Amino acid sequence: IQHIWFDFHAECSGGKWDRLSILLKSVSSALDSQGYFSAVPRYNNHDDDEKQDWNILSLQNGVIRTNCMDCLDRTNVVQSVFGRYVLYRQLHERIGKRQRDLQHQQK
Repeated sequence: IQHIWFDFHAECSGGKWDRLSILLKSVSSALDSQGYFSAVPRYNNHDDDEKQDWNILSLQNGVIRTNCMDCLDRTNVVQSVFGRYVLYRQLHERIGKRQRDLQHQQK
């Protein structure tokens, strides 16, 4: 378990939102190493759509917890920064995989 101290009020006062990059830089390796859960539907020939099978592409092996002592809005801002970072990573990996699949199909 790793604890990272970040004084949101001191770092970001006066609208200096770009200072959140300091925090993101300090946790990005942890976010990268814990991964994320990803699954895609496996196509079947059954008429029963309720029994859909899934291919699990990746598993998540950690969580990140954010706590602001006096302001839920600050907690949400920080979580949204982390969420956008991971979402970008997911989309980047999926788009890259999709492009490789299309190239393979064209051969």
